[in-house]
Amino acid sequence: MKKFTQMLMVAIVATTGTTYAQYAGDAIRFSNGNYGSSARFKGMGNAQIGVGGDMSSLGGNPAGLGLFTRSEFSFTPEFNSASSKSDFLGTRTNDSGNKLNVNQAGVVWYNPTYRAQGADTKKGVLSTVFGIGFNRNADFTQHTSYGGDNTANSMRTYFAELANGSKNAQGDLAANSLENYAFEDYLINYGTPGNANTYTTNGVVGANQLKSQITSGGTSELNFSGALNISNQLYIGASIGMVNGRYTSDSEFTEKGTVNPYDPTDGFTGNENYSYVYAQNQETKASGVNGRLGVIFRPAGNFRIGATFQTPTWLYVEDMYSENLYTTLSGDRFPNRNSLNYNYTYRLKTPLKGSLGASYVIGGQAIISADVDFIDYASTRFSQEGGGMADQTIIDNNADIKRLYTSAVNYRVGAEYKIENLSLRAGYGLNGSPLKDDSQNIFDTRYYSAGLGYRVNEYYIDLAYQRMESQDRLSPYTLNNSTAPVASLKNANNNVFLTFGIRF
Repeated sequence: MKKFTQMLMVAIVATTGTTYAQYAGDAIRFSNGNYGSSARFKGMGNAQIGVGGDMSSLGGNPAGLGLFTRSEFSFTPEFNSASSKSDFLGTRTNDSGNKLNVNQAGVVWYNPTYRAQGADTKKGVLSTVFGIGFNRNADFTQHTSYGGDNTANSMRTYFAELANGSKNAQGDLAANSLENYAFEDYLINYGTPGNANTYTTNGVVGANQLKSQITSGGTSELNFSGALNISNQLYIGASIGMVNGRYTSDSEFTEKGTVNPYDPTDGFTGNENYSYVYAQNQETKASGVNGRLGVIFRPAGNFRIGATFQTPTWLYVEDMYSENLYTTLSGDRFPNRNSLNYNYTYRLKTPLKGSLGASYVIGGQAIISADVDFIDYASTRFSQEGGGMADQTIIDNNADIKRLYTSAVNYRVGAEYKIENLSLRAGYGLNGSPLKDDSQNIFDTRYYSAGLGYRVNEYYIDLAYQRMESQDRLSPYTLNNSTAPVASLKNANNNVFLTFGIRF
């Protein structure tokens, strides 16, 4: 159970504003992304490290730019349909949402090297290629909801535990705190017979619980890349990425049941019907920079091997979080109060990434490719920004990262088959779980893809479909001495990509 609780700490994002689990969630969220790619490589499972010659090289292996023989421009919009299926307290719930984004746009300039008359045109640096591109590497769009009847415990117990952990010697609570809001709304009691100087819930009669959450945002890069073609055999490239990330979450936890307020002066004589909405809002913005070095080597005409090294991304993060409680007791709604706001800034260093890939061309008509990535999530580090997150919170987050995270391996395979001007594609990929104690690989992410492309003269159009599947284990609250309810979620993102391109 201890291991499972640790897994929940990483999976829960912004479950409670008074803990720092949400910041460890940021570490994973902004660290776990794919290389940017066009619809062509989306259809091939994004297996691109050892291929090259595509706009995807701007956000993947920059050495692939060296295989260009013409200048080129492309644009790729994306349609994302996100859905989830949950199982919570024996009740199953479905939810879904849609989003339209720009996934990629880029331009590449091809520059052949000047050669004096009579010089060998097949040896040395044959061309230089430069490019600028925008890539969306991760999408946070998700709609989830889960609910059911809980006869074992209540979030009111969580409020009482918060109060007992924050009260002063006289038992008083900070006026502007979630636990004090719960006390003012009679969701928890203080000093009941046999519980002097203690906050309690007077037992749990039973409650109907519902959690809904809508998340959005993503991470993107603006890449500046360049590459050299050496003798049509060795290709070397480098890029600088300007990274931007944004994550928003709007969630509500609703609970209905009965409560026994301990306050005879207010005329409460027995169990009273209650309902409340615990609302949470989070917006996290991040900006930073990273770099990539890449190489592709052609040991034989039809065989290529490639490698990419991506530096850590150094991010400046602004986190804005708010929460509030809206309670109705015996049919009377309590007046609205100001939301509780927590704003922090900090630095985040994501893990470096190393990738290897290979591709083989069959008869000039088909290509197969495969990639593998290595990422050490345990190397993620928080650091303080002036006037931002407290030192102890930084220390606690870094300790949790070392304790909970580990290295992961991602792999991708893809294929393409050409029939005159038409290309057919398919691929598969898996992003390994970053959790140290995930022996059953619950938090792996799998994706399946297919696509087709058509090229005529200087124009081309590519269409790809990609389905990403993942699982979560989420709890709406945590408890010290008992087990909080857990929702099992199956998430799916069905994405459609359409690339328009022109060579010039």
